Amino acid sequence: MKCSELMRIDLQWVSGSASARDAARLMRDHSMGLLLVSGAEPGRVVGVLTDRDLATRVCAEDKPSAQVKVLDVASRDLVTCDEGDTLPSAEKKMKEEQKSRLVVLNGQGHAVGVLSLTDIILRDRSSRALKTARAILSREADGPHTPVDQIALTPSTPEDEEAVSHDESVMTGRTTAGTFKMFP
Repeated sequence: MKCSELMRIDLQWVSGSASARDAARLMRDHSMGLLLVSGAEPGRVVGVLTDRDLATRVCAEDKPSAQVKVLDVASRDLVTCDEGDTLPSAEKKMKEEQKSRLVVLNGQGHAVGVLSLTDIILRDRSSRALKTARAILSREADGPHTPVDQIALTPSTPEDEEAVSHDESVMTGRTTAGTFKMFP
């Protein structure tokens, strides 16, 4: 199977000179998590802007989104594949780069699609897609985990649910040192 057979062709573009706020609104209004950033030449992609880029490079840094240009916060280290590449070759690239999306280029170097892990999972053989997903998402994991099929779940009773519903809840986040930090 070729990348061109699975890729999404409904590309959404944003100019590198647009504001981060305009890009965020475009993402919100069209329920998208990725925009291709256009260069001077039509169809030439110079970067990608993700909702994560906006969260980590604009919001987390408390930058004024109306004044920040897309090109200043977009991911510019593109991971691409060619439309004629085979799916195993694209999956290998996703695993190596730990990216869940590849920009698909034609012979002239223009973006013609985006191949995502979701596209592979939904439209390709599930066992191979699951292996790719595990390899890509391994960066999210930090250490050994119990396999899902070995987790023993204990059913709760209505009394248990009522008892914990009155407990104060706290959000925790994991730091790279392996300790936990409490967030108010």
